[in-house]
Amino acid sequence: MGSRRRHLARYRTVATVLVRHGLGQLASSLGLARWLSLGARWGGRSSAAASDWEDRVPWVLADLGATFIKLGQVASTRTDLLSPRLVAALERLQDQVPPIPLADVHTVLERAWGTDPLAVLWLDPTVMASASLAQVHGGRLPDGRAVVVKVRRPGLLATAQVDCEIVAQLAAAAEARIPAARQYGLAGLVGELVQAFLAELDFTREANNTQEAARRAPADGTVRIPEVVWELTRPDVLVMTRLNGVKVSDPAELAAAGQDPHEVARRLVHTLYREIFVDGFFHADPHPGNVHVDQDGQLILLDWGMVGRLSPAMREHSADLLLGMARGHSAQVVRALLQLGVVEGAINRAALAQDVDRLRRRYYESSLAEFELGQALTDVLALAARHRVRIPHEYALLAKAAVTLDGLVRRLDPSASLVDLGRPLMAQLLAARFGPRAVAAHLEDNLLQWLSVADALPYSLERLMERIDEGCLKIELEPTNLERLMKHWEKLVNRLALSLLASALVVGTALVTHRSRLDRLVGMPVGEYAFLVSLAVATGVIVLSVRRQG
Repeated sequence: MGSRRRHLARYRTVATVLVRHGLGQLASSLGLARWLSLGARWGGRSSAAASDWEDRVPWVLADLGATFIKLGQVASTRTDLLSPRLVAALERLQDQVPPIPLADVHTVLERAWGTDPLAVLWLDPTVMASASLAQVHGGRLPDGRAVVVKVRRPGLLATAQVDCEIVAQLAAAAEARIPAARQYGLAGLVGELVQAFLAELDFTREANNTQEAARRAPADGTVRIPEVVWELTRPDVLVMTRLNGVKVSDPAELAAAGQDPHEVARRLVHTLYREIFVDGFFHADPHPGNVHVDQDGQLILLDWGMVGRLSPAMREHSADLLLGMARGHSAQVVRALLQLGVVEGAINRAALAQDVDRLRRRYYESSLAEFELGQALTDVLALAARHRVRIPHEYALLAKAAVTLDGLVRRLDPSASLVDLGRPLMAQLLAARFGPRAVAAHLEDNLLQWLSVADALPYSLERLMERIDEGCLKIELEPTNLERLMKHWEKLVNRLALSLLASALVVGTALVTHRSRLDRLVGMPVGEYAFLVSLAVATGVIVLSVRRQG
């Protein structure tokens, strides 16, 4: 509550924007109605739940500013959790905003470099790009190198930190009030998005990613990555060398530049496959604006702000998943999903296999040219999430990159597909994975693990024997159903005892009634003896039952 009162004006803005776009019930569910004026509060109550609320979300985020726009764009990568309609709506978010005045750009640079920017480089006053987070200008260093200068918007960091705190509070309120938000772990998801967004505000992170991409680029020079000018790079300023080329979004322009669109598509697919399955470090946003081709046919990959990282085990599971999908093997897909995800609670494996097989039939009835591997991967990961298999964020980035790459490849060559173009590389991956070197390395790793266990075994056995000699070894058994079973037997014994007692009374009463005849027949008081014996047996059973319960 303290943070809400501290940011009262911003909470009121959020509530007002929600009501303005017909989402008053959502504002009320999140506990924001208290921050509204009386008129707006009644207007929010009167508005019905919008059936097209997913289409309204981008308008809400755009009205709330840069932080919410970027959070929406980052959220669009979670195709495994969000509905296709909401993802499509978030992808339409426009990131074009009015440019920062050139004087403000100079102020940011002077504060970052501690000197007059004009003494460091020549800055082109023309704006190359203006987005909600940053603005980009061209420039030239004293040594003649052409560069691009990315400047964070003034005051954005402080505003973003406040907005992120508000978003986290709203996510927690949604989990407490809305069952669907609790089911999907909204607070955890928002925490991931906020962390990714705040990291994106630090341009040194993008600079490190760019440098790592350049280090991993093929030695044959088929891929070019900008060079970071580290002496001028700060958390709010990024300076890199400028690489010129033709955007791959226009096949006609590529052909006019002497480039074969199909060959460009093939090289692009092989580059991304290598990044994912060999390096484990891949460009997570290969949209047309980030991919160019220079006059020599080299690929230029820009904007390394969003990257994915896969460990060797994650790369192995990802390859299994894609191979299973490409070959149409449902069982292999299920095994890969359970390996790459985290299973939360009990899982119905048979139901998961049936759903995967249903997806397989949907996709594999189409021709190879029509098979969309990226969308198929997205649907499989979303299916896993519905079966309570939590997929790490890296795989969501992989699916997002595959969808973007699939669309880009089909724009370059409508007859091509990721499966078709990537088939030779997947064969190489299989050969490398199950070749002699890979098998030998796997055996070596296992041998080292067993040697480590064997080395520690004598010490562990010695400690165990010492504990036994000291009388400190205890074996505790934890019966899971014994207590419930004993209570059941106690109920049966109690019922038996009551039955015997009732029988003794009935039999005794009958014998007492006819005791004169029995006494004359047998010659002794049988009735009294039989009654006493029945009563003694019933009493003994009851006493034993009471002792057990005690």
